[in-house]
Amino acid sequence: MKKNICLYISNFIYKFGGTESYTANLISSLQQIDSDFFITIITEHFKETEEMNSKELSERLFSVYGVTIDISRLLISYIPSKEYKGRFSYFIFKRKINALTKKFDVFIYCSRGLLTGKAKNNIAVIHFPMESKTTFKFYSQHPLFRFIAKYTDKKYKKCYTSFLPNSQFTASWLKKLWNITDDKIFTLYPPVTPINSDRKISKEKNILICSRIERSKCIDSLIKAYLSSELLTKEFKLIIAGSIKNEKPEYIDYLRKIDNRIIFIFEPERKQIEELYLKSMIFWHAKGYEADENVNPYLMEHFGITTVEAMSAGCVPVVINKGGQREIVTEGCGYRWNTLDELISYTEDLACSSEKLSAFSKAAQERSNLFTINSYIDNLHKTIIKLQSEGKF
Repeated sequence: MKKNICLYISNFIYKFGGTESYTANLISSLQQIDSDFFITIITEHFKETEEMNSKELSERLFSVYGVTIDISRLLISYIPSKEYKGRFSYFIFKRKINALTKKFDVFIYCSRGLLTGKAKNNIAVIHFPMESKTTFKFYSQHPLFRFIAKYTDKKYKKCYTSFLPNSQFTASWLKKLWNITDDKIFTLYPPVTPINSDRKISKEKNILICSRIERSKCIDSLIKAYLSSELLTKEFKLIIAGSIKNEKPEYIDYLRKIDNRIIFIFEPERKQIEELYLKSMIFWHAKGYEADENVNPYLMEHFGITTVEAMSAGCVPVVINKGGQREIVTEGCGYRWNTLDELISYTEDLACSSEKLSAFSKAAQERSNLFTINSYIDNLHKTIIKLQSEGKF
C-alpha cells in the first residue's frame, strides 16, 4: 500500500555536509526498504538560483555522496526563501511547513531546530538536540514573552511521536534536555561508507589526524603530545589532514609553526583522504579535550564518522573517551584515553608491538562493519517495523 512520506531539510540543494549526506542515505534507504514508499523533499529555494528537478538532484546526490535515488518515487517541494530572519517571516515559514506536511502519512524532520509537522505521524532525526526555547537568553531577559517559549517547547515535544538520535550519547542528552521517554527514542547510527581496503596500499608508520582543522578539535594538544614522545617522533610521522575553511588563519599559522616535522595536508580531495587512511597505522581524535561533557556536550563528537572511516581502513583508533567515541571504539579494536599521558602510553604500546597493532587493526575493520549502509538499512527497517506495530509510521 502506497505511503507518502515527506521530509524537511534546510537548504538541501545548496549545502554539502554530514546532515545532507545522512538525509541522502535516509531517502535511498527508505526506497530500498519498501517500493511503496514515495518521498517528497521539502526544502528552500533562493530567488536568484534555478530550481533542481528530481533527476538533477538525484544526479547531484550520486556525484557528491555516491547515493542512488529512484526518481520515479521522488518529488521536490520548494519553499521560496527570504532567509526568514525576522520573527514574523519565520512564523509564516512555519505555517508553510505545517500546510505542506498535512497531506502526508509521515513527516521526517531532518534539520536542527524546533519546527513541527502536521502529518499523521511525525518523526525527528536528532543529530544533536537543541536546548528548549525557555532557556534562550531573549526569554530570560523578557519574561513577559516566556509563555511563547513554553508554548513552542510544548508543541515541539507533543508533535513528534518518535525521535531518531544518531548515538546513545545524543539520546542521553535528548532525555536530559527534553525529558523524552525511552519509548519514543530509537537510536539509529548513521551510515558510514567504508574505505576500500582491497586497494594494494602498504601501511606506513603514520599517525593520522583527519578532520576539519579548527580549535574545537584540540589539534595543538595532540601535536604537543606527539612531540613529548621520543619513541613516536623517532618512529612515526604525524600527519594532519583536513579543511581549514572554518578556522582563522592565525590559528593555522600557529599550528604550522609548532614544529616543522609535522605534515599538514590542507583541503585534501577524497581520494587523498582514503589513501591516508589506508597508509596510516594509527588514528588520533581529541574533540572535547579539556571541555566538560556535562556542561557543554556540543563540543563533543556526537558520533564519530571519521573514526569509523579510519577503522574500516585498518587504522587503529586511539581516541578521546568522550561523546559518541565510546560507542564506536571498544576493547580490543583500539583505545580510549582520558589524559594526554594515556594517549601517549596507549600509542607507544601499539608502536612497540607489531602483533598487537595487527590484531587491533583487523578487529577495528570488523567493528566498523556495524556502521555500514547495509547495517543502517537493516536497523532502519527494524525501527520502521517497530513504529508500524505501534501505529507511529
